[in-house]
Amino acid sequence: MAACVLHHACAGAEPFPVAALPGTTLNAQIPDYEPSDLVWHSRLQRLFSVSDGSAAVSARVFSLTDAGTGLQFWEMAGDLEGIAVANPATNFVYVGTEQPNQIKEFNFATGLVSRTFDLDPWMTGASGSGLEALTFVTDAGHPEGGTFYAGLQDGGVIYRFSLPILSSPTSTAVNYLGSFTPVAGRNDLSGLDYVAGTGVLYAIYDGPNYLRAMTPAGSLLREWDLPGSNQEGVALRGNDLFIAQDSGDIVRYTPFAAVPEPGPLAAAAAALAAGLAWRRARGRQRTVARK
Repeated sequence: MAACVLHHACAGAEPFPVAALPGTTLNAQIPDYEPSDLVWHSRLQRLFSVSDGSAAVSARVFSLTDAGTGLQFWEMAGDLEGIAVANPATNFVYVGTEQPNQIKEFNFATGLVSRTFDLDPWMTGASGSGLEALTFVTDAGHPEGGTFYAGLQDGGVIYRFSLPILSSPTSTAVNYLGSFTPVAGRNDLSGLDYVAGTGVLYAIYDGPNYLRAMTPAGSLLREWDLPGSNQEGVALRGNDLFIAQDSGDIVRYTPFAAVPEPGPLAAAAAALAAGLAWRRARGRQRTVARK
């Protein structure tokens, strides 16, 4: 995928698409929440997010429909800042925490954390500026189905980790794969989302109010000014862009054109990746059941 070939992506941020404004608020059931990070669950057709706790609402994982209805939540201790879905065929979501910087494997069917992966040996930031974003980048050729990308608010660095989510149901080993900084000198990275159908990684920056589309290696594809404030989560589904704001809102902007539009080859590759991940997950479940 060639970088910096769409419009004037290398020259600076584009205005946010007027057709998608003003956006639709989904906060009717979460006015006291502080949403941080966001992911679309393709099997359940629901949004998942986390709230790191406020005076009115305890820290929790929560889920909504794309209309902001049908609230479900699960309380979880910690400074919750990120959430990702590695394999929608399972009942696991992965929750990123700050201070300590960790990824927790959470089973929303049981409401329990099954294991915790410690990222502190690699991710360090100023107080209150640690892990702030999390996504899973699928890879059909990877033994674990892909890799986790964790965003550090301090310095805007993205760290890559391989975790034994398919090879073992109990191991908490962490394999650090390296890091990159999409924009040198830009802080306040606050949300990540990977769209498997197009191979595009999206990042949002709360302070400067930018939405950035790039390759998984960090090469710029396109960048927009981002409306709103306190943006701490991003998720895409087709031409719908969802932004979580920790002031107590999730906003849906549509139509928002994906970058690039999925072609037949990309769609086939995404379907193959999903199928392989599902088969690995089924094999893992059978192995656990036999023990």
